[in-house]
Parts: sequence; structure tokens; C-alpha cells
Amino acid sequence: MQRWEMISLKKHFLLLTSLFFSWLISKGENRSISGDSRNFKLVPVQNVKSSISPTTDGGRLGVNRLIDGKLPDNGWRSTWTVWMKKNPTIDFDLGAEKRIGVIRIYFQPWDRADELMEIKLEVSRDGEKFIVFNEYEDFIANKERGAWAEVDLRAVRARYFRITPKYRGWGHQWGEVEFWEIQ
Repeated sequence: MQRWEMISLKKHFLLLTSLFFSWLISKGENRSISGDSRNFKLVPVQNVKSSISPTTDGGRLGVNRLIDGKLPDNGWRSTWTVWMKKNPTIDFDLGAEKRIGVIRIYFQPWDRADELMEIKLEVSRDGEKFIVFNEYEDFIANKERGAWAEVDLRAVRARYFRITPKYRGWGHQWGEVEFWEIQ
């Protein structure tokens, strides 16, 4: 093989490699739940309320942004729902009793990668009497980048879900909360 053919092959290889990595980066975080043999359907949330109003710039956006289906951009000035130095309790009403297999929270660590320290999950059928289902710990993601925290419930039948996060560092920046029903 001649020298110019080798150079041409290297250029083609570099071009294909860069296109592949560009495609991978553009995919980013996605909404699908892949790699699970169960069949899921995204459930719309009827109502959401928080024990503490969002703070700082996120306070003007409100908690309804958590269920609007739109993911915020990475970085500070976006549509993140923010609780700085506060741990809210957030109640979600699905409108009817559903068999939920997975809850996903789109969050962005700001101060440290392990900022979302813990999530306590409670469930209820009537919205009055909640029982603690489980506590989940150690969600780690890149700082200043949105990531999905996925909580596997196996199969919980309830209408109301109460999420109480705990932070370490700065606080909470959340973009979306999704409930996935098992079909």
C-alpha cells in the first residue's frame, strides 16, 4: 500500500470515529428505560405539590415544571426547579391507582457529584395515610450536568407518591420526575 493510500485510510477512519462520537454525545440522557425485560408506560402526573416553595431563581418556575415533560439545559440559568440548602417533601398524585415499577428523577448536582445524598419514598392509596416504602442512597453524577436518578420499585400499587430528598453540599436542582407503570 502506498503512503497516500495510508493517509487516506487514516483520514476516513478519523472521520468515521468523530462522527460516531458526535452521535453518542448527541444522544445524551434519554427517556427510555432500556435493558429491563418489563414492559413500561410513562404515566402522566395529575398534580404535584411541595412542602417548601422552590428557592432562588427556581422559585419563579414552581414545582409544576417537574411534570411538564421538558428537560432543562445543563448549567445554572435554565428551567431547573431549585431548593437551595433545603430538603422539600414533594407529593405526586397520579390521578388513579397505578402499578409503578420505576421512578426517574432528572437532577443536576451543582456543588459536588454526590449532592443528592438520599431519597425517602412514601406511598399512599388515599393521599392521607402514607407508609414509608424505602430509602435510596448515593446518587452520583457529573457536576453541572443533568442526569437521571432511577429508583426501581419492582411493582408498587399506589396513587400518591411522596418523595423527600436529602442533599449534601449546595441543595437540589431538579428538572423532571417520571413515573413508569408496568404493563
